Amino acid sequence: MSSDPLSSDQAAGDDAAPLPDDWSFLIVDDNPAALATLRTLMMVLGLEPPLEAMGGQEAMEMVRDNALDCIITDLRMEPMSGVDFIRWVRKSNLAPNPSVRILAISAYRDPAEVSAIAMEGASGFLGKPLSIPTLRTALQQLRNRPGYFVDIAATPDPMPKATGCDS
Repeated sequence: MSSDPLSSDQAAGDDAAPLPDDWSFLIVDDNPAALATLRTLMMVLGLEPPLEAMGGQEAMEMVRDNALDCIITDLRMEPMSGVDFIRWVRKSNLAPNPSVRILAISAYRDPAEVSAIAMEGASGFLGKPLSIPTLRTALQQLRNRPGYFVDIAATPDPMPKATGCDS
């Protein structure tokens, strides 16, 4: 992987940059409150209400049945982890959109886990707690930086890091 530094305007998540408001979304979390929070944040941003799944198994069905543009999934879920779900999406021939963008979210920033999701084909990582500015920045970066892994820390003024993907 190669690094691709972002300009300060890009890194700050320019609020004027367009959001992917024409994308179809699936959000995945085994915690109902976390799903509700993410749905609310997306709607505040003016995005269409997403499809929702309570964990990896339910999400697999939705991935099979829908040509999605973006999946936002928690990493720490039971019985199927977010890493296992990302692996399934990327390796399965059942997903109608193999290039779907996948944003992993977690309250735990484990460098090994972030590295694992990047290797499995995730498009980015966003640390919790989620906020309107960090979610906006993450979605803008996913839209504007296809082919790069975007890592956004949960801070009021996120500084995303993008690295090139070999695939």
